[in-house]
Amino acid sequence: MKSFLRLAGTLGSLAVSVGLIAAAPGKDEKDDLKKFEGEWVFSTWEHAGNPLPAEARETAKWTIKGDKYTFEFNGLTEEGTIKVDPAKKPATIDLAITEGDDKGKSQVGIYKVDGDTITVCLAAPGAKDRPTEFKSTEENGHILATIKRAKKDD
Repeated sequence: MKSFLRLAGTLGSLAVSVGLIAAAPGKDEKDDLKKFEGEWVFSTWEHAGNPLPAEARETAKWTIKGDKYTFEFNGLTEEGTIKVDPAKKPATIDLAITEGDDKGKSQVGIYKVDGDTITVCLAAPGAKDRPTEFKSTEENGHILATIKRAKKDD
């Protein structure tokens, strides 16, 4: 009986240790967040299935440094924090909006990285349901955007 209790205690300790390791932010999360660092411009943008006109899209810029972001669009500015989880399939992105019209709301979505191009699909600020596919329709009201790293002026 003592050996059974000792084995159970060892297995319990092992399970707690594995749980703590799994819960700690992984290297992959930090590595993927580093892929977001820098200035980004929008090459495509759909909202509720409707493409944003090029002249409006060209006013948009997203800047990310560490876990902080600034989004500028048509003279308005939004700021917040960004968190990614590349282990999920598809990878997830969470924005916590700290400044701007949607201050205090969160925005959940999914993303994929392809070199200097990132595709994001985001629910509306404050929505609880995360997109499950890279699709923007009138029914789901999602934002689907492709962003590219801004080219530096020589």
